[in-house]
Amino acid sequence: MEFFASLCAFPVIGAALSAGNFRIEIVRRIVIAAICLQAISAAILCSPVLLESVPILRFTADFAVDRIGAYFLMLTNFVAACSLSHAPTFFRNEGLFGGKVIPPQHERLFYASALLFVLAMNFVFVADNLGLLWVSIEATTLFSAGLVYFSRDKHALEATWKYLMVCSVGIAFALLGTILIFASSQHGAISGGSLNVRELLGCASHLEPKLLELGYIFCLLGYGTKAGIFPLHTWLPDAHSEAPAPASAMLSGALLNCALFAIWRVTELVRLTEHHGICESVPVVWGALTALAAGLLLVHQYGIKRLWAYSSIENVGIMLVAIGLGSPLLFFLQALNHSVAKVALFLLSGNIIQYYKTKDLSQIRGLLQVSPTGGLLFAIGAAAVTGMPPFGAFIAEWLILAKSADATQGIAVGILLVALAVCFVAVSIHVSRILWGAPKHEISQLGGFSKYLIPSLLCICTIVLGLTALPFLLVKPI
Repeated sequence: MEFFASLCAFPVIGAALSAGNFRIEIVRRIVIAAICLQAISAAILCSPVLLESVPILRFTADFAVDRIGAYFLMLTNFVAACSLSHAPTFFRNEGLFGGKVIPPQHERLFYASALLFVLAMNFVFVADNLGLLWVSIEATTLFSAGLVYFSRDKHALEATWKYLMVCSVGIAFALLGTILIFASSQHGAISGGSLNVRELLGCASHLEPKLLELGYIFCLLGYGTKAGIFPLHTWLPDAHSEAPAPASAMLSGALLNCALFAIWRVTELVRLTEHHGICESVPVVWGALTALAAGLLLVHQYGIKRLWAYSSIENVGIMLVAIGLGSPLLFFLQALNHSVAKVALFLLSGNIIQYYKTKDLSQIRGLLQVSPTGGLLFAIGAAAVTGMPPFGAFIAEWLILAKSADATQGIAVGILLVALAVCFVAVSIHVSRILWGAPKHEISQLGGFSKYLIPSLLCICTIVLGLTALPFLLVKPI
């Protein structure tokens, strides 16, 4: 019960107070306090695992956190803390400079939904049961749909319905896959069957192979839809583009990690069986093709947030390759670098949209002239997310390519190299057009440094990660 209290208390209390009839400035302070306390409590909760004093910290029979889960739990709360700490500044500027009048009740509902969304994501990483993992992933869809629909116009409505329909179909496939894995445990492995992750890992060699393989394929298909794997990505660009910038940051920097973590959990199980070839070849090839498709789609983009949405799909493909290679460290390292850089880019893109009052890339020019600080941070974030040295993504991607070559995945290596090159060129061209030139019309100036505070800290983090990741990896096994 102490575990549930520590994990649920701050988001639930914060959501309840956010929906109350308080002044909006008070609500904003409540939200920042709640999410920061949640991040601190998650760190304290995971400290025994993070400090490697125990390999797995069990709370109940079906709730526990291992090392990879603890890392992702910390990353998720960090992303949420950065996004929601920036949100009051974003909404304040949206009302003052963005030309949009936001009813206080809409903002209250946004904060309540966002905090419950964070709670659902937290449960993804502590669910030690494949059934509860599925429930947690489904809960993230329901709570985040309101964030996508925030602007309440026809474009937001279309994006929300597409998000709900496509992801619900995908999650239905994941449910079928979960049922098939349960059925595979009933055939001599566990009396009566089980979905407990530790029990399944302990008797993996006794699971019925055909049902397990079929269950794995359906889970990969279902959770892959939620992660935005090509060609199941159709919901992602619209949802990321229509959601307000803090929500887009959480969708890209945290939600996609949840779906990929679910794939990791199932892959971890299949890898322990004699039929492990399916969980090595399929994710690696599919991930490489996803990265390539995203790179090609990046070339012709017309919206600034859609640009970063397709960049997220590329990084999802790279992380899927790391999952197929069986390296939890490389999986997390790529996720960490992508999340930090992408949150900064989405928050900065929100500022840019408020400057120019448009999402259209063809209308956004001369950012360095309009806002030198914003332009510099935007360039740093773009360089980080494309994997340029000395940023952390460069090291992660290099190691993933090296490990793929060691695993004789030559085709995947070739596809990934082409994908990374195409994405780098496409993003560089789009970003250079944004930074240089002259603005096409008079641009409103947003006062204060507060809108750059969180993006600045995140950009510093991307550089620090690049400078510190390699020495860490030299003493840690990959």
